[in-house]
Amino acid sequence: MGESGRAVRLEQHDTAVSLSQTPQPIDDRAALQALLETVRPDLDAVQAALADITSSQAPYVQRLVQHVRGFGGKRLRPALVILSGRAVDDAAVGEVHARVGAVVELIHTATLVHDDILDGALIRRMRPTLHSLEGTEISVLLGDFLLASAYAEAASLEDRLASRYLSKITRLVCQGEMLQIHNRGNLDLELDAYLEIIEKKTAVLYAASCEVGARYAGGSDEVVQALHDYGMHLGIAFQIVDDVLDLTGDEEVVGKSLGTDLERCKLTLPLIHFLRSAPAADVAPVRRALEAGRGAEEAGAIRAAVVASGSVDHAMAEARRRLSEAEQLLDAVPPSPARETLAAVARYVLSRRR
Repeated sequence: MGESGRAVRLEQHDTAVSLSQTPQPIDDRAALQALLETVRPDLDAVQAALADITSSQAPYVQRLVQHVRGFGGKRLRPALVILSGRAVDDAAVGEVHARVGAVVELIHTATLVHDDILDGALIRRMRPTLHSLEGTEISVLLGDFLLASAYAEAASLEDRLASRYLSKITRLVCQGEMLQIHNRGNLDLELDAYLEIIEKKTAVLYAASCEVGARYAGGSDEVVQALHDYGMHLGIAFQIVDDVLDLTGDEEVVGKSLGTDLERCKLTLPLIHFLRSAPAADVAPVRRALEAGRGAEEAGAIRAAVVASGSVDHAMAEARRRLSEAEQLLDAVPPSPARETLAAVARYVLSRRR
């Protein structure tokens, strides 16, 4: 079959894009809010801490902070701090967990601001990205302001665990981002290298959220390790689902710019699996498009080819496996409502659509 024939066949598949063997789309923000209702007062305390930590006497800076505070959306990472603490000792969770949760969320929000610049994204959580409104220079500085605010708050805590540990985690996040940028256009990226990237850029902050929450509640080494590992598997699965959504999602549903992975030629699990396992006749036009920098132009055909090959299903199966392992790790944690919510969060990650 000629080149044009293959392109037509790929386009014909485009209307049938779906995630087989995954739950039907749900209002996932409402679903997560319902899951986290038991810790709503704790998350309100996190919100109050965020407002206090990032307060500025400069009205312009305060407006910028207000704009990007909505980017985090789900507040999943501070929720993991709270839930891990409550799973260890419900009575031990208080102001320090709220402040540590705010630190984690500030680190996460700063990375989102910087990520949007690197990806050229125009939309985040249904609102314009900061750099699309105020330019790159202001966005870089605002991200730095958030990180500085996080470190200052962590350093003010009597126990220096958050200050020492979360600064190391932020270094890993930055390394992951640099590795991802370095490997843009590397169509031969190995699976291990991809996993290293997503562990560092995404999963380590999930694992850290669980670990600091458990440690500040006085958890034993065994329980702390189990919750850390739970967070790592959760974070890896979260990023895999995110990569699938960037390829197959609806921008109006997801609420952020999609297709940036193809546009920037970032290799994700569905693409890695496709390039290594699909028939050569299907792989060749996709490779040529990506090598020529036409990923965004030919996104429909590429998406159709990857989905038709079963590579999206493969990626979702890996996310499902990771989440199953995450749930199993919770067996080391004493039974409690918080532990049950952590298990439910793992199930939520697989069903989310934004």
